[in-house]
Amino acid sequence: MDIRIDGTAILPGHSAGVEAFTYGLLRGLAADRAHRIEVTIVRGTRRGWRREVPDDAGVHWTEVRQPLRADAPLGGGLRRVLPRQLRSAPLAHRLVTLLRSRANPVPAGDDRVTLYPFGGVPARARRSVVVVHDMRRFHLRYDSAPITEIFARNIAEADALVASWPHPYQQLLRTFPEVAAKTALIPLPVFHARPAEAPAEPDPGLLLYPSSTAAHKNHLNLLEALARLPELRLVCPGPLVEPQAGQLTARAGAVDLRARVVFPGFVPVPALERLYARASAVVVPSLWEAASGAIFEAFSWGLPVACADVEPLRAQVEFAGAEVCFFDPHDPESIAAAIRRLLADRARYAAASRRAADRLAARTWTDTARDYVAVLDWVAGGRSGPVPQSPFLTPDAVGGNPS
Repeated sequence: MDIRIDGTAILPGHSAGVEAFTYGLLRGLAADRAHRIEVTIVRGTRRGWRREVPDDAGVHWTEVRQPLRADAPLGGGLRRVLPRQLRSAPLAHRLVTLLRSRANPVPAGDDRVTLYPFGGVPARARRSVVVVHDMRRFHLRYDSAPITEIFARNIAEADALVASWPHPYQQLLRTFPEVAAKTALIPLPVFHARPAEAPAEPDPGLLLYPSSTAAHKNHLNLLEALARLPELRLVCPGPLVEPQAGQLTARAGAVDLRARVVFPGFVPVPALERLYARASAVVVPSLWEAASGAIFEAFSWGLPVACADVEPLRAQVEFAGAEVCFFDPHDPESIAAAIRRLLADRARYAAASRRAADRLAARTWTDTARDYVAVLDWVAGGRSGPVPQSPFLTPDAVGGNPS
């Protein structure tokens, strides 16, 4: 099969979960040599992509310009100095979208099915499959209205949609019931699962929160909770998204947190694995997720978890059959109390994580890629019959456990 993937929304080292998803899916697709895979990427990022996708994967790379990209001097500088209201203004956002669309034209007469790993990129291909990782844009105000408009247009016009977990799948169909016939639920594997022989030497005082510093990740309340826990330290690896990154590093430098909180930025997988091996627990204060990659990774490493008591994370924990310490993510004292409870009964919560890991280990990127190919093939074949669903977990069983 001839598969085209639009990776222009992904800047290696800056795109967090959608980046890890796309790398994993590409590796899974490459395992089946029957496919020709072409990925459109931003000019100047090929080295970053090929660090994650092996040279022998058989991927064909097409590079295009992306004006005002976040990791370039001009785009990054503007993000730092312009007020959020101006950066999020509809006119500014539409202008950037127009410039990027003109830099990445769709070839005339191209009938290939194009996969869009991020639903915030205009799906301009004649036949498209759009991945809708979460629905926070329609329920919470974390993005500008123009991004939400792009998502809504893609949801309405795409030939097929894919959701990754039961909660966003249910939200998608509640919000847009008319798209049920073209929507598939394809669960993902753990992004950075523990290698079979990875050593673990937990540091009793070390907490871990791998995440970008986007606003909804809620780092600031976690830092205020840590100020109440002077015996503990915290490492927060992940892309440094402005303006939050500057605010967080300034708060981490205050006298009550100095030398106890580190924001190392994006780290390669080996460095992330070393952090998981050293961590005593994982804390996830995020206000909204499709499903937190950090939580699933913590389960894989057998680490106890404290996390925000929000609907999607509760659904994720139930899906995995796990047990965690929940807290009110808006209340630093609630976060601190949950961390104390977690560490006081660490063995119990770690055992629960290991049980969840056993459930999740059955899912691989090869399985996931096979399910995606079925949906792409369904679109290429004219969408005959019902949209293919993953045998791992069907929509009829979204409230249950993985098979």
